[in-house]
Amino acid sequence: MNEKNKIWQPFTILLVATSVLVCLSLFFSSEFNLFGFQTKKVSLLGDILVKGAVKNVPLPSLIVNDSIIIKDSVAFAQRKADPANILDFDISDSTSSLANFFEALNELKKTKRKVRIAYFGDSMIEGDLISQDLRSYLQNKFGGYGVGFVPITSIVYGFRTSVIHSFAGWTTYNLLDDAPKNHSLGISGYCFVPSIVANADSTNQKLGSTVKYIAANKKNIDRFYEIKLLYGKSDPKNCVIINGKNYCLNGEKEVNQLSIKSQSEMKVVNSCFQCKSPIDVYGYSLESDSGVFVDNFSFRGNSGMPLTKISSTIYSQTQDCLQYDLIILEYGLNAVSPKVTDYSWYERGMNNAVKYLQQCFPNTSILLVSVGDKGYRNDGVYETDPGVLPMIETQKRIAKKNKLAFWSLYDAMGGNGSMVKWVEGDTALANKDYTHFNFKGAHKIGKLFYDKLISEYADYNKKR
Repeated sequence: MNEKNKIWQPFTILLVATSVLVCLSLFFSSEFNLFGFQTKKVSLLGDILVKGAVKNVPLPSLIVNDSIIIKDSVAFAQRKADPANILDFDISDSTSSLANFFEALNELKKTKRKVRIAYFGDSMIEGDLISQDLRSYLQNKFGGYGVGFVPITSIVYGFRTSVIHSFAGWTTYNLLDDAPKNHSLGISGYCFVPSIVANADSTNQKLGSTVKYIAANKKNIDRFYEIKLLYGKSDPKNCVIINGKNYCLNGEKEVNQLSIKSQSEMKVVNSCFQCKSPIDVYGYSLESDSGVFVDNFSFRGNSGMPLTKISSTIYSQTQDCLQYDLIILEYGLNAVSPKVTDYSWYERGMNNAVKYLQQCFPNTSILLVSVGDKGYRNDGVYETDPGVLPMIETQKRIAKKNKLAFWSLYDAMGGNGSMVKWVEGDTALANKDYTHFNFKGAHKIGKLFYDKLISEYADYNKKR
């Protein structure tokens, strides 16, 4: 064979082999019966032929051998199957009931801004329990200094450890009592009215009503850079002395804001109100110019339904001042009874309350937290209160109907009989009333809550 034929020999073999494969591929491109033998459809050139775009095939089915995707998909499915995780009752696959809050966190990563959470609840969060731990973890991750909103007076000021608080000379009204018509309740469910003075004297700070806050010696809340005072309509002759400086309170709205900023850190707010006419004062917020802030709005004995007693104007104008991205609702404990299994009345009341909040805070995400486990003494032995599970199912329906996010505190604790374990374990995590957490238990719940919230946040960003 001459050298010229040797050069073309490999190409000839390749051409013949390709022709044979094409013929075989066409021959086996469909199934048929040959002498009783059923052939199968085979694509001999499937690995080398380039086909058109695949339609209506989910991405995971195209990359089933990718171990990273398989692992992530399995983990996602397992997380959704866990009842202790946050449930998203927004039925749309393209969004989330927590989308506004998560987008605020995403913006915070890119630029300076504030992300604020209003944590409403009953005695389970009294004294800043749970909310102080959630605040701490969020500020560690996203930044922010300051404890956020604090009321003027408080029945648990000596119990709360996230701020040192003292006050004198105030009249207090709240949403469980009938406040006079000339006073408006603030977002916390309270309004505070200072005493009247005949003649203001900024040099005499013993004259008038006082309130003082000292930052707690704890990470992130041991300092602040901005003070916000929220108050109602006021005569321009009313004034407040804050850290030795006199400010006129001349607000014309239902909710007004006095903001004081400092380039250097502050640790104390020492204020004295010298007012010649009645004024509603709502509270202070201690914060920084960027980061996450969690405001505790605890109210002992509140079922959640009285939230509708606060006027929509108060809510909306407070939102203008503080800009909440997330509202957390933790109620129901005061409605649970071992003799009650039908909570339809509570469902109707809370549906109204949720719809009212959605109208007042249209761009704010809402997350509903269920009641936790509660001990009930039955024949001398503590067990789960029979009213707990019906209440949780009711709260889940409320969340689903209103497309809220939902977190089962009951399941996070461990489910049936968990409160007994939390009270009687080697390390006590709850009080002997078999209802309320102690500081250690609240710390554990705060960490669990944070972990579930951040997990949901990560899933949201993956889905996007």
